[in-house]
Amino acid sequence: MSFKQKIGKFLIPKLPISRETFDILRFELNAYRVNLTNKFNPFVIVNRRKYTKKDNVSLNIAAGPFGEKDYINIDIFNHKNISFCYDCRKKIPFRNNTVSRIRAEHFFEHINNNDEALQFLKECNRVLKKDAVLRIIVPDVSKFIYAYFSNKEEDWNRIGFSTKNWESPIHILNHVFRQNGEHKFGYDFYSLKKLIEQFNFKVHFSEYRNSIDSKLNNDQENHSPYSLYLDCEKK
Repeated sequence: MSFKQKIGKFLIPKLPISRETFDILRFELNAYRVNLTNKFNPFVIVNRRKYTKKDNVSLNIAAGPFGEKDYINIDIFNHKNISFCYDCRKKIPFRNNTVSRIRAEHFFEHINNNDEALQFLKECNRVLKKDAVLRIIVPDVSKFIYAYFSNKEEDWNRIGFSTKNWESPIHILNHVFRQNGEHKFGYDFYSLKKLIEQFNFKVHFSEYRNSIDSKLNNDQENHSPYSLYLDCEKK
C-alpha cells in the first residue's frame, strides 16, 4: 500500500463526505489548480505556447501515461510524455483550423453529456482542419447490456470480463456506467453518432486500429474488447 493510500485509508472515514465525493472534489481541485497555473504561471504559459503556436498538429487528449510520439499529448494530470497539462472540458488551447487529427480515447465518457461534451465537440470542430478526423473511443454500453441479458460467461469473456471476479453481473454494469462517479454517461453507437453530428462532423463507425486516418491507428489494446470506435470527419 502506497503512502497516499495509507493516508486515504486513515483520513477518508473521518471526513463528513463519501469516498466518491472526496475523489470528485480532489479531481476538481486539481483542475482548478491546472486552470490557474495555465492562466498566471509564466513558465507554464511559455511552455504551452511552444506547442499551441504550431500548425498541422496531432493531439492526444487525456493521454494519461500513454503519450504518443509525434503527438502533442495533453492531460489534466502530469504523466510521463505529457506535453503540457490542461483542462480540455471547456477549451482546447489551439488556434482555429490548425489541428490535423485528435485522439480522445476513453475521455468522452468522463465529461458531462449535457454541457461539457457539447463544448468539447464545438472546440474540436473549431481547431480541426477541414476533412481532419476526431477519433472518439468509449466503452460500448450495448456490449455490456448484451452480456448481461445473455447471462453467458463466454459473452462476458468476449469483452474482457468474468463474472467470477465480481460479486454479480450488475456490479460489472455499475463499474462501467459509473466507475465511482468518474463516468458521466454511457454511449452506444446511435446515441454518440447523433450527438456528434450536431457539430458538423461526418461520423464513421470504426474498429480497433482501423481508422480512416492511418496515423490514428495506435489504439490501446487493453480497451479493445469492450470499446466503441468512431471516426468523426470534419465537413
